[in-house]
Amino acid sequence: MAGRIQALSLYKSLLRAHEKFLPQEMRQLGDAYVKSEFRLHKSVTKPNQLQQFFNEWNGYLAHIEQTGRERHLKSAGLADAGNRGTSGDNDVRFGRDAPVHIEFNEEQQSQLQKLREEATNAKKIT
Repeated sequence: MAGRIQALSLYKSLLRAHEKFLPQEMRQLGDAYVKSEFRLHKSVTKPNQLQQFFNEWNGYLAHIEQTGRERHLKSAGLADAGNRGTSGDNDVRFGRDAPVHIEFNEEQQSQLQKLREEATNAKKIT
């Protein structure tokens, strides 16, 4: 039961962070991905898998919140604009600090390909 409450709390926090910090087109993609991943992992019972799932999503949540706060401060002129990257307000850095040599299993590769396709389609729509 505690795992379910933890999952629901994290799920709601992720959707709220998307609403607060992501542009509309990224929010739609992010919300769809979060919903899909939480549905896929709904039946997982192995503690080590659940712990890894929660760790990764909590890390993502922290990243979205930190990046969003920095962008808000930057847009309000309260933060050093030269602090992060050079691409201005559209500086989205998530995933750029990931290790280069990561081995994915077949399912992860398939999910990554789907995410790439969705991101490309979302870019074409806007």
